[in-house]
Amino acid sequence: MDNLNLFTMILRLLLAAALGGLIGLEREAHGRPAGLRTHILVSLGAGLFTIISQSYGGPQSDPSRIASQIVSGIGFLGAGTIIRQGSIIRGLTTAASLWTTAAIGMAAGRGGDLTYLAIVASVIVFVTLSTITRIEHLMLERQSIHDLTVVLPGGRSGITSIMEILSRFGISVLGIRSEETEAGLFIARLHLRIPPGLDMASVNSELTTLPEIRSFSWE
Repeated sequence: MDNLNLFTMILRLLLAAALGGLIGLEREAHGRPAGLRTHILVSLGAGLFTIISQSYGGPQSDPSRIASQIVSGIGFLGAGTIIRQGSIIRGLTTAASLWTTAAIGMAAGRGGDLTYLAIVASVIVFVTLSTITRIEHLMLERQSIHDLTVVLPGGRSGITSIMEILSRFGISVLGIRSEETEAGLFIARLHLRIPPGLDMASVNSELTTLPEIRSFSWE
């Protein structure tokens, strides 16, 4: 059993809160549902639970039981940040950052060599969230975003053939919205990412050959 004095426990909690705040600051800057306060509380709570598990240690106790409950319990909080909008899912990165922040809080609460591991992990997460996002944006700027609206008399079954053609040309589908008219026509609007330099005439030619499509238009 680890004999922790009050000063050591306070320092560990402050470190856990600071490291969680570092990650939360980046999420807050991007307007994510779980920001600065949430990440601080997650890291602080995980650190506190870890300290408690050490303090209650004894011959018949298993401190790892509380740690395992933290890992499973944070999943519920992370799930609350995930939002589905049609075929687009948002919040996965924030959920992952909360999950990692809990682990950082646990490492800070445990102390010892894990303190350095918690600091390094926090820096890696912060750099990943901030720098990688900028790199992704630079890469996406080279690609164009367009909407393709298709009218399918036969219903949604024609979407499969359209998706195959788009995939063949390296076009990514970011989202799909659909509706069915009173006349029985199925209208699908596909939000697409077009790679640079793509010959759109070839894409249109392929789409024209599909018997499932009555008409289509680009925006």
